[in-house]
Amino acid sequence: MKFLNYLKYFFFIAVNWNIKLAYFTIRNEIRGERKYGIKSTGTDQVKGIKVTEDILTHAEQYQGANYFLLEKMFEFLHQESSAKKIIDFGCGKGRILAVAAFYGFNEIKGVEISDELATDAEQNINLIKPNYPLTKFEIVKQNAADYLIDDTISVFFFFNPFDEVIMLQVVKNILNSLKKNDREIFIGYINPVHKEIFQSAGFIEVFHLQKYLYLECSILLYTPWDEQSDDT
Repeated sequence: MKFLNYLKYFFFIAVNWNIKLAYFTIRNEIRGERKYGIKSTGTDQVKGIKVTEDILTHAEQYQGANYFLLEKMFEFLHQESSAKKIIDFGCGKGRILAVAAFYGFNEIKGVEISDELATDAEQNINLIKPNYPLTKFEIVKQNAADYLIDDTISVFFFFNPFDEVIMLQVVKNILNSLKKNDREIFIGYINPVHKEIFQSAGFIEVFHLQKYLYLECSILLYTPWDEQSDDT
């Protein structure tokens, strides 16, 4: 069953992008799924998922984030930040949550609008929970735009889960949380098509990686106002 799933995913990438990217992706899929002990390979069309029609217009198709990019991003965060709390918006089947646990985050939340994908994420979290007995996992089934940001969380991840309409509201919610607790915030963003929204809000890019033509990620940083003033 796993082999067929990998094969199907290989052809999906080869047809939509190219064979070189397909080989690279599947090699990392097999390695990553084994390393982190989850089952998250493949794609799911949002139109086949139980969400309301108005939300469908803003949602993107599920696809697991490339393990190569994820590991490079978490290695950077491990060096640059002591944060232990993270939210993944549009968490899909929970891949980023599993990698976050591996890299030492101990309070990990995923926000997902799809009941089916949220259930898959919960199943994957249950697979890895015995390895992280002190880690708190939570899957929130909610529209990301409506999610109230905890003002103690300082790392947020996105894999292009929705369009600019929802992203603008999520960024607004993050900025509102700063009014309660002005703090350093890192944004991990894979396939960062709306990166300019964060940059317009005062975030600066501190990490960027592109592999081949289609694999791209960015980490953006917001620095507290007092620290920004000290630098000027």
